[in-house]
Amino acid sequence: MSDGLLDDATLAKVEEVLQGACGLTLASSLRRSLEPALSRAALARGLSEVTFLRQLLLREPVAVEAFIEHAVIGETYFFRHPEHLRALASRARVHPGTFHVWSAGCASGEEPYSIAMALMAAGLGDGGRFRVLATDVSGRALLRAKTAVYSPWSLRRIEPDLERRFLTLLPGQPGQDPQHGVVPEVMRAVDFRRHNLATDAVPSMGFQAIFCRNVLIYFTPELVRVVLARLVSALAPGGLLFVSPAEVPLTNGLGLETLDAEGTPVLRVPLEPWPALEAASAHARRDTPVSLTAAALRRDTPPPANVVRLESRRPAPAPASRPPVPPAAAVVARPPPSPAVAKARPGDENGLLTRALAAAQAGNFEDAEALAREAARSMCPEAYLLLAMVAEARGDLFAAVEAVRKALYLEPQLAMGHATLVALYSRLDRRDEAERARQNALRALDGLDDEHPLRGVETTMTAGGLRQALSPRPSQVGWQGAR
Repeated sequence: MSDGLLDDATLAKVEEVLQGACGLTLASSLRRSLEPALSRAALARGLSEVTFLRQLLLREPVAVEAFIEHAVIGETYFFRHPEHLRALASRARVHPGTFHVWSAGCASGEEPYSIAMALMAAGLGDGGRFRVLATDVSGRALLRAKTAVYSPWSLRRIEPDLERRFLTLLPGQPGQDPQHGVVPEVMRAVDFRRHNLATDAVPSMGFQAIFCRNVLIYFTPELVRVVLARLVSALAPGGLLFVSPAEVPLTNGLGLETLDAEGTPVLRVPLEPWPALEAASAHARRDTPVSLTAAALRRDTPPPANVVRLESRRPAPAPASRPPVPPAAAVVARPPPSPAVAKARPGDENGLLTRALAAAQAGNFEDAEALAREAARSMCPEAYLLLAMVAEARGDLFAAVEAVRKALYLEPQLAMGHATLVALYSRLDRRDEAERARQNALRALDGLDDEHPLRGVETTMTAGGLRQALSPRPSQVGWQGAR
């Protein structure tokens, strides 16, 4: 984005368009992510940024829909946070009757399909014992999800046996890697529906589990409480709520139990309702805005229930001394790919990183690598982070580590670079180096406010969110199963 195109006044108008179209507002630290989102949408429409911005401010439907897709629909992939899926399967095995799951904010469909695959792999049949409802605000994202065709970029974390069982190889386009299709029995287990979390009532009640991961980052604190109260009201007693690790503190004060699933927090509605939960649910069932007490809104208010352990039928997790693994090589998750968080970032004046990331997501790794290497000539650390992601997607973890090291050579205090090494070293089972990388990442965050946005390839992760993702998990014991 060229300098001055999105001054504060224009940025406010763009955000008004987003809010008017889908009810979403961004936290102050994330508003600048609208700028690279606009660049991506303009590129996708084949328009100059100035022309696309003009159409957007006139609220032309095609421009608004394209902007929503690139501002809200983030990069995702199959079997993100696999410990969540194992915890879900453990709970589903002991549930009598049909097990209902809601994937709220499903984007292009990888999450709900992963849920269905995990439940089938756990022995719940071909969907007869469970149903997955998948919703999103973007109609175009839902159309892509229903098509169920994905590039290798979306498959970069799925286990080979699950890939062989639930995905089929499709012919690829010339110059691109082959595409993969989801098998019909998995597709039949998922129902897609358009739904706006910010404005719409819950689509149903009595869910045994709800996934709403890396979505709350788009909402103001007030809207976060409204959405969370609605989600909690839609869960059955004992129902599980899955959010990203960085979003867990947002749920404080709602009376949810915190379970430990292999070192990752999972939230559960108590079988015996807590007063705070009853109050929040009562508000959520009304159409009027939720207004909780100041005490309930405090993030440092501890949940009233003891933390308990959710055991899945899986080998025992690593010892507590092992450093926590961020949810992905780029650590975050749901925010939209943001190749240029800072305005006029060096090395991306021509949109090289934007184009490189788009190529990677389409499975065209050769083009992605070539574009990223061209951006790297301008000494751009983010270009090397993208090269690391491409290498990881190809399974070359050593090349990924080397690329991150080059990024850190250019910018030693790049917190997202150190955090990426935590994930890579953990996958290589190099625990000491992973722990050193974690400590380096935390040191790079010293002095930064929690709301401070961090530089990275496809994320607007804040300093506070990364601190939460990197924080050690307490050793928790005391509960078997999630009945």
